[in-house]
Amino acid sequence: MHFLSTLAPLALLLSTSVVVDAAGHGQKRGGHRAAKRAPATASASSAATSYTGPTAAEVYAQDLKKFEKKSVPRKKRSTCSSDSDDSSSSNSTTTAVVIDAAVRPSSSAYVGSSAAATPTSSASSAAATPTSSAAAAATTSASTNYDSPWALDLEASGDTFFDSWDFWNYDDPTHGTVDYQDAATSWAEGLVAINPEGNAIMAVDQTPQIGDSVRGRKSVRIHSKYVFNGGLIILDAVHMPVGCGTWPAFWANGPNWPNGGEIDILEGVNGFTQNQVSLHTGDGCTIPTDFGASSTLTSGNFDSYNCASYATSNQGCGMRSTTPNNYGPDFNANGGGVYAMKWDSTGISIFFFPREAIPADITANQPLPSTWGTPQANFPSTSCDPYTFFTDNFAIFDTTFCGDWAGNTWQDSGYAGQTTSCAAKTGYSTCDSYVRNNGAAFVDAYWEVSSVKYYQPKA
Repeated sequence: MHFLSTLAPLALLLSTSVVVDAAGHGQKRGGHRAAKRAPATASASSAATSYTGPTAAEVYAQDLKKFEKKSVPRKKRSTCSSDSDDSSSSNSTTTAVVIDAAVRPSSSAYVGSSAAATPTSSASSAAATPTSSAAAAATTSASTNYDSPWALDLEASGDTFFDSWDFWNYDDPTHGTVDYQDAATSWAEGLVAINPEGNAIMAVDQTPQIGDSVRGRKSVRIHSKYVFNGGLIILDAVHMPVGCGTWPAFWANGPNWPNGGEIDILEGVNGFTQNQVSLHTGDGCTIPTDFGASSTLTSGNFDSYNCASYATSNQGCGMRSTTPNNYGPDFNANGGGVYAMKWDSTGISIFFFPREAIPADITANQPLPSTWGTPQANFPSTSCDPYTFFTDNFAIFDTTFCGDWAGNTWQDSGYAGQTTSCAAKTGYSTCDSYVRNNGAAFVDAYWEVSSVKYYQPKA
C-alpha cells in the first residue's frame, strides 16, 4: 500500500504523465458515499464537544432518500454523506471549520458517538485474530527537537484504539458482497481485537460458505469520531487486506457528498500492487498539469484533471503509484509503513514511507512535511482550494468485497500491477460467487494498524 522502498524515490522528478489503460482500466469507481452523523461544532478554545445532532440512523435515512433521487451511475464507491443544514461551514469562532492553518481557530472536533458504547479493546484482546511478525515503527529519542510546526491533537493506538471510532453497520452503498457488523458483534466474533503487539486488528469472517440468503461476508467499517478541517493525518499500518475479491480503503469524507469532499488515501482492489489516491468533489476543483507528484494520473473516458464527481461519472481525479511496496502483498511482506495526508493552504498531499524509510521526525511525533520530498499524490490549491471543496471530514477504515469496483473488474488484468485476472486466478466467473464460497481465501484480508495520529498547526 505504501510506496517508497528507500528515501531516494522522494527525489523523483515531478510527474505530469497520464496513465491510459486498455479498456478504460484507469477508471476507478464513483465516490464512497455512506452515512455519517451531521458535522459537529467546537469551541475555538477546545477540540472537544458534545454532539447533539441526528443519530447515524436518522442521517442515513435522510441521505438515502436524497441519494436515490440522483441518476448518476456509480462506478466507484458512493461517498459518505450527511444531509445536514447546520452552520458548521460559517466563519463563526464557534465552528470547527478552518480557512487558513496559520490564522484560523481550531480545525478539529472530537465528537461523542451516538451509537451504543463500544467495549474496551483490552477486554477483547484474547479474540482469535491474525498477527504480524513485523515490528511497529521504531522509537526515536524524545530529546531530539525537529522544530515541527505541527502539534499532535489525537492519537488512536494501543488498547484504546477503537475508543475514537464508531462502527458502521448499514448496507454497503457500493453494492458489495459484505455485511458490516456493529461493535458488539465485531468484538464477540473476533473481527476486531488488539493483538499481542498492541496493534489494532480489523478482520473479516472466514466461514467456508455463507450462502445467498445473507447480504455478504461479515466485515468491519469504522468512522472516526474526530472531525477535521485541515491538518495532518498519519497512518502507521503493518498489514492491509489483500486478495481477489477484496476492496480495502483508508479514506476521509465530509457531509453532503460530494460537496463536503472525499479523500481516498489508501485504496485498491483484487490483485493490485499499486495504491490509487483520489479526490471526489463538487464542481470547480481541478488539477493543474504540473501537479507535482511521483504518481501518474488515472485515465479513461473522463477528464483526468477534473475532480468533480458528477462531471466525471463519479471517477473524480486519481493518481496511481508505481513505486515499490506501496500496496498489497508487497506492502505486507515489507512490514507495511506510513501514509500521511497533509491538508493545508497549499492543497492536499499524500506521502508514503515504507517501514525501513520512515523519517525520524515522524517517529518522534514532530513531523516535518517540508523535508519529505515529492509526495505520492498532490492536489495543489492553485486550482482547488481545499477549504472550499472539503468540509468536516472524518477518517474511515473499511474492507468490502466485490461491488462497484472489485466486482466490475473481476475479469480484468494488466493494470495497477495485476498481471492475471481474478477470474483466471480463482476459476470463478463472478466475484460474488467466489467470496460467498471461499472463506479460507480471506485469511489475509485484515488490517493491522499501529496508530492513526491527527496533527494540527501549532498556535
